[in-house]
Amino acid sequence: MAITIDERQTVQLFCRAWFQERNLEKTLSFLAEDIKFVGTGMGETAQGKKMMMEYLRQDINEIQEPFHMDFSVIHEQYLAAGIFSQAADLTLINSMYMWHLRFFFTLKCTGGKWQVVCFHAAEPGSSQQGGEHYPQTLVVENVMKQRNDLLNESIAGGMMGGYIEPGFPFYFINRRMLEYLGYGNEAEFVEDIGGLITNCMHPDDRKRIDEEVEQQLACKGEYVVEYRMKRKDGSYIWVHDIGRQMTDEDGRPAITSVCIDITVRKKAQDEVMHIYNNVPGAVFRCRYDACFSILDANDGFFEFLNYTRKEFEDMGNRFFSVIHPEDVDALRGKLGAGLADGNTINNDNRVICKGGEVKWVSLKAQMLKEETGEQYFYCVFVDITEEKQLQSRVRELYEKELEYFAELSSSEGSTQGRFNITKNVLENYMTDPNAAISHVGATYQETIFNLAASAVEVSDREQILSVLDREKVLEDYSAGNVDYRFEYLRRRSDKSLFWASTNFRSYLNPETGDVIVFFYTFDITEQKLKEQLLHKIASLDYDVIVEIDIKKDIFRGLTFASSGLGPAWQELHFQEKIRRTAESFMNEAAAQEYLKQLDYDYMQDMLGQQEAYTFSLEMCDEDGSIRTKRFQVFYINKELGRVCLARTDVTDVVQKEQKQKEELAAALVAAEQANAAKSDFLSRMSHEIRTPMNAIIGMSAIAAQSIGDDEQVEDCISKIGISSRFLLSLINDILDMSRIESGKMLLKNEKIPTEEFINGVNSICYSQAAAKNVEYECIVDPVLDDYYIGDAMKLQQVLINILSNAIKFTGEGGRVTFSVEQRQRTKNDVVLRFIVNDTGVGMSEEFLPHIFEPFSQESTGTTALYGGTGLGLAISKNIVDMMDGRITVRSIKEIGTEFMVDVKLGISEEEKQRHNQRKQDYNFSHLKTLVVDDDVAVCEGAVATLKEIGIKAEWVDSGRKAVDRVEILWAEGRYYDMILIDWKMPGMDGIETARRIRRIVGPEVTIIIMTAYDWIAIEHEAKLAGVNLLMSKPMFKSSLVSAFTKVLGKKEEEARQTEDVDYDFAGKRVLLVEDNAINTEVAVMLLESRNFAVDTAENGLRALEKFSKSEEGYYNAILMDIRMPLMDGLTAATNIRHLSNKDAKYVPIIAMTANAFDDDIEKSKAAGMNAHLAKPIEPKRLYQILYDFIQERENAQDSQNGE
Repeated sequence: MAITIDERQTVQLFCRAWFQERNLEKTLSFLAEDIKFVGTGMGETAQGKKMMMEYLRQDINEIQEPFHMDFSVIHEQYLAAGIFSQAADLTLINSMYMWHLRFFFTLKCTGGKWQVVCFHAAEPGSSQQGGEHYPQTLVVENVMKQRNDLLNESIAGGMMGGYIEPGFPFYFINRRMLEYLGYGNEAEFVEDIGGLITNCMHPDDRKRIDEEVEQQLACKGEYVVEYRMKRKDGSYIWVHDIGRQMTDEDGRPAITSVCIDITVRKKAQDEVMHIYNNVPGAVFRCRYDACFSILDANDGFFEFLNYTRKEFEDMGNRFFSVIHPEDVDALRGKLGAGLADGNTINNDNRVICKGGEVKWVSLKAQMLKEETGEQYFYCVFVDITEEKQLQSRVRELYEKELEYFAELSSSEGSTQGRFNITKNVLENYMTDPNAAISHVGATYQETIFNLAASAVEVSDREQILSVLDREKVLEDYSAGNVDYRFEYLRRRSDKSLFWASTNFRSYLNPETGDVIVFFYTFDITEQKLKEQLLHKIASLDYDVIVEIDIKKDIFRGLTFASSGLGPAWQELHFQEKIRRTAESFMNEAAAQEYLKQLDYDYMQDMLGQQEAYTFSLEMCDEDGSIRTKRFQVFYINKELGRVCLARTDVTDVVQKEQKQKEELAAALVAAEQANAAKSDFLSRMSHEIRTPMNAIIGMSAIAAQSIGDDEQVEDCISKIGISSRFLLSLINDILDMSRIESGKMLLKNEKIPTEEFINGVNSICYSQAAAKNVEYECIVDPVLDDYYIGDAMKLQQVLINILSNAIKFTGEGGRVTFSVEQRQRTKNDVVLRFIVNDTGVGMSEEFLPHIFEPFSQESTGTTALYGGTGLGLAISKNIVDMMDGRITVRSIKEIGTEFMVDVKLGISEEEKQRHNQRKQDYNFSHLKTLVVDDDVAVCEGAVATLKEIGIKAEWVDSGRKAVDRVEILWAEGRYYDMILIDWKMPGMDGIETARRIRRIVGPEVTIIIMTAYDWIAIEHEAKLAGVNLLMSKPMFKSSLVSAFTKVLGKKEEEARQTEDVDYDFAGKRVLLVEDNAINTEVAVMLLESRNFAVDTAENGLRALEKFSKSEEGYYNAILMDIRMPLMDGLTAATNIRHLSNKDAKYVPIIAMTANAFDDDIEKSKAAGMNAHLAKPIEPKRLYQILYDFIQERENAQDSQNGE
């Protein structure tokens, strides 16, 4: 028999009705009356349809939610005709649980209908307890768990419960609620609240909440309240609590509630209420009744009406009670119309505030219907009183402008018109045809364009077009800018020109709301010409002229300066303007004086006493510069209260006056200082000059009285010489200062041999230091060039002056150090630094700024103690400045002083070439040298110099250390090639050190003694001690090379000892030209002492006569004074050179004069003289010069005779 679908369908429809539809009746319709059922649990059975119905009812009631069902057949067969068996797997799933079941069905066909007669359910792999439906315990647990989870997740808040007893004892709390309150578990919460739900409420809310909950539960068995609930951390949250009364498992009455955190919402509500109460204007809600009763209103409503809430409540809370009686009916009508059509109502009406004040308000109302069906108006109104007043004022102004426009139309010589700028049309226009630019009906833009085109100046055209742009004018009106004025040169139709004043004023047409612009043009040519004339005249003397109306506090100002009172000719409040001027351009003191002088009461008081008054003060210009202004105030018309204020810039005048005063004051101070300084100087000079003069006069008298006593005469002459030289130095200082002040001191540019120059300085200072028992040391930079270019004499003067002072002011046993170093070098010049340190008396800080001032000494006692004029450092400073250098000084009282002199010198061509070649003609790299000196600086300088010439060098600072070092090396089989030893050292001096070293090393080592002093006195002792050479300090590279070369046998050092030459001029004749008899006598004695034949002449004219009559070669030389009567020496020399004598061109002419300035020497040479000797004459120099020139001339003659 073929299997039909009816059987299978019956099974599936049965399962669907039971599990998917959960329909009891439909499920039962598929079961036979004698149905038998065996379930998955112990004793879970049913027999008969009645028992099966109860089983199914219980099952469906327990789980009402339908299942999703997956059905699959495992096995099926026909057991007999009309008997069908089927095994199937079912998977049942809903939101609460899921499980897998296996069913076995037996169906029987009765009367053509298949019915289930028996079925059995099994749960594969599960254990069950008796009485459970597939299995009941697991299902219930699963269901309860899912229910709780679902409840916790689906409720928008936390849940908690309490018993309806005092304090609401704790019943339960869910996880969400614990999270709200910040607790980790239920026990923690219960302990914190002491078991009473009331304790988690804010104390201020408890009584209210108890009453409300009790009241609402009594009425409807549930409640809704809002209150603050305490969290674990002590803070509070707002909760919305919805609760219901219930009975727990034990029958105790309880409350279960859902609490939602509304803290954010509550805060937002508070903010909304704050905004509601602070929103500008009044916001309120009223009923649609006879008097429009107010239900609620914000604070602004009551503040506007000036009533308190209680006062308004006592008035019945009626909105119409404050509406102006004349506006009540109109407002009621509008509100009624709004009720009919539902539109928003806008209305302007008046309200009567407390006290009777009437205000205009703009009211907006919207009809809304509540859920109860009751109708309300939600209303807002704002104060428009000022707006209404402004509208009234606008109407008044517009009507006045219309009246003015109508009146002006009858006058001649003016142009007037009226634009409707909103509609862009010229509505009215009246003018002289020769000045017409438009016509009625023209557009605004067309008219303004033609107006601009009539302006002569391009800048005026551009301004008119820019300022009167239509969109800009409309924007200006909205911003309150309604007036425009133009003054410009304009061209008529006939090409004639006139000055025009065109005014534009904007108004609002109160009827149409259109913006109307009235404009007028007047011919102001005559007025403008007068103003220009006034401006031109006033600008010559004033920078601001102001006309002040005291009664109205306004002014018109014409300004000619950038920092004036404002632009030209304007009307403003005067007092306000001067306050702004004072704040912007004056300091506090000037501002107070300015405001005081221009105060109206002060002004009237002053002008009541005099016709005009003036005052001056300083104020800032716009560029920040300070200017002095003079103000003049006078009446224009006293009766009308018109005053003129004229302002003049007197800065230049005041500055000139101030400068003259300052110059006079400075000149006075300078004169007083100069007079005091020169008085002091003359006083000192008198003392200083008198001292050597007294010695000269006194010693001369003694010598004259001691003729025959050769020893006494010799002593007198010696002292006369010393005093004469001192007197000469004083005179030289005075002359040098005079030349510097007159700008006549000139610098030479000649080659300076460095070593010779430094040694020359040292030779003078060494002897001065030795005489005072002051230790003197000179240290030179090893990189110094052999030659520089500059003025050696002036530089030597500076250094000797500073060094002499250092020695002078350093006590016995002190120390003076002189060092020279090269600082900066460029292609053509170099900066040398000379440093002089001493351990002398030092100077105070107060005196240092004055040290280089002429005639300046720290105290008058200094001169008496140390001597000097006070000019030396001033001269030195000026010479250093002329050399593009600088001189600085540091000093500490009783400690010592340091002078630092930087001078710029030129580089000689030889040095440039040597520097470029970098070639040496010696090689000392194999020599090893030891330097011995108690001065570490000298040691280091010497080692540096030796390294410069390629010698390996070491140093020690005592003789004992030198002997020990040499002894150690000698024991090791080594020795120094050269040993340089200072003569004067503490403990063991240089000679003793040399003697001991020589005992150790024998003749193999070269020992050189270094000394800054004359070595003649120690030469014999040094030789006996084994010294090979003696050298002068400081050690220069060239002298070291020469000494080492000599020692090595490569170059014999030339003897450079200067010996006195015994000059003999027998057979030579000189012409001595001198006007002073004593000077003539002295000169004749000096010349004849060297066998000269001497002819004399008392002036230049006599000398010219004698030489012109002499034969060729008669005179071997002419000694010529410069300043002489009848004919001076320069004129005489010039004339001699032009004589016809054969020897006139070449006879040596030597100047002898007290004029020792450089320009005097140049004048002598220009006159034809060969040399220049400054008085007093140094005999050795005189003999040397005469010898050189005479010998040179004789050599030249011998050469000519030989040819």
